[in-house]
Amino acid sequence: MNENKPEMNEAVMKQLHSYRWIGRVLTTLAFGVGLLSICGGILLVWANTRVIFPEVNLMLQQSNAATAGNTNSIAQTAPADSLRTLSDGTKVDSQTLVLLLLGKSMNVTSLAVTFLGVGTMLTLLLVIFHRRVTLRQINASLAQISEQIKGLR
Repeated sequence: MNENKPEMNEAVMKQLHSYRWIGRVLTTLAFGVGLLSICGGILLVWANTRVIFPEVNLMLQQSNAATAGNTNSIAQTAPADSLRTLSDGTKVDSQTLVLLLLGKSMNVTSLAVTFLGVGTMLTLLLVIFHRRVTLRQINASLAQISEQIKGLR
């Protein structure tokens, strides 16, 4: 029976080694996905603030110029009673207002994606930290048990 113990210990150690390898792969994948989520969120915020919002402001200015210009274009300008007043006193039609709101909502969405990525990364770091702490506690407990067994002999 003593001959089977080294083989059994070797099989257990081999299984533990494979679990550690799988854990490392999963941790690396989770870290990579979290990093991609953060980068994607940052890219969305940058695109909204540098590309989309200037275009929205330009459309807003053109909408105001077309309304005030009294042009003979095919596109009809909105009647004065359908214009809405923003908090800064600017009057816009419903289409421009909806576009403005969609742009702002996209910015909020991209900020949420960024926070999701940061939360994922923090959760991953927390899990790794607690895993290490737990393993250290187990090792300390096993050392104490080993000392107690040696004391009994």
